Formats: sequence, C-alpha cells, structure tokens
Amino acid sequence: MDQTARALAVFVFLGYVMSKNDIEDGLELGTWLGRRQAFSIVAGRCSAADAQCLRELRESKKYRKLGLTWEQCCKQRAGIGRSTADEIIRNLEEFGPDYFVIAQVTGISSKEYRRIHGSVSNHKLLHGGQEIPIAPENATRLAVAIEELRRESAAVSEPAADPETDVARAFAKTGRTLEAAVAELDRLRLMPLDVASRARLRSLVTETIGKLQFIDVQVKV
Repeated sequence: MDQTARALAVFVFLGYVMSKNDIEDGLELGTWLGRRQAFSIVAGRCSAADAQCLRELRESKKYRKLGLTWEQCCKQRAGIGRSTADEIIRNLEEFGPDYFVIAQVTGISSKEYRRIHGSVSNHKLLHGGQEIPIAPENATRLAVAIEELRRESAAVSEPAADPETDVARAFAKTGRTLEAAVAELDRLRLMPLDVASRARLRSLVTETIGKLQFIDVQVKV
C-alpha cells in the first residue's frame, strides 16, 4: 500500500472513531495553536490577537482534546507558563485590546498602565489636550505621551514624607555610622603605628571629640 492509500485508510478509520465535532474541534485547536508557536515571555509584549487566542483556548478547554491540561497546553504548545498566560488574559479582560498596542510600543507594565488607564478612551490616548489614536503608526507619539504620564503618575502616587519616620531613620543611620567610625579608630589604635602616626590618631580623636562636644552644647541650648 503506497503512502497516499495508507493516509486515506487512516483518515477513514479516524472518521469512524472521531465524531464530526471532534474533528472540527481538533482542526480549530490546531488553527489557534498554529497562530503562534510561542508568545512573548513578557505578558505585555504579545498582541491583542494573541491574548484573545489564549482566552479562547482557556475558555473552550479544547486543549483537552489533545489530552493536555491548561498548564501543559501553555507550556508545550504556547511556549509560556500558565501564570503568564493567565496574566495576559487578565490584562485583556481588564484593559481591553488597547493595552497591548500601547504595551508593545512603549513597554509599559500592567501596573503602570493601571495608573494611567483613565487617560484611555474610545481607542485613543488623551494627553496634553490631544487625542492620539492607539495604533502602531502612532508609536512615537504614544511613547512620548506615555512617558510623560508615567512621570506625572509617579509624582502623584509618591507618598508624603513622614517626619517621625525620617527622624527615626536618621537616628538609626547616625548610630551605625558612629559605631563604624569608633570601630575604625580602635582598629587604628591596635595597628603598629610609629610616633607620627600615633600623634595623627590622637589629633583625629581630639578633633572628633571637639565636634561632638560642640553638638552636645547646641542640643542643650
């Protein structure tokens, strides 16, 4: 039997074993998986179409036709971990397709995008009184606007300074510095110093004591 006849016989046999729906599901699954051999490792770097493909695979559970779990499908067929695939799908459901276009051209993370999401409306980025259509051809304009929005968002979200916390940190830092300085002076004392070096060490200690006494007087005032 030649190869063509053998292939036909196998196909006919499968036709008895598999239902029409099974065959169609298998072909559809192969189409989905064939769209991309591997998604980007970074969630934001894949396209919206890739994200929609992953969501369809997870929701339809057609990977089970291949005897795979969702985790195995992600790793073996999509080339990414399950957590990355789930993150991609979450981003699609939370932000929509626009996020993936912006992420591809600017590298913005989902956490950063969440802060500026309010500036996106009707597939446009609103910034500086302008509406920039979210499309690959506007990559440069989008990148500049996103960078400015990032800086603005970081400035707004930066927590106000807590005076008590700053004072506590300053005391802790000063204590560590003084302890290290005293340890270094003592280490010098134990070294084989000549007369000139010992005089230099005494001068350094005396100068330091004088500065500490001055601070002590100022604190008392």
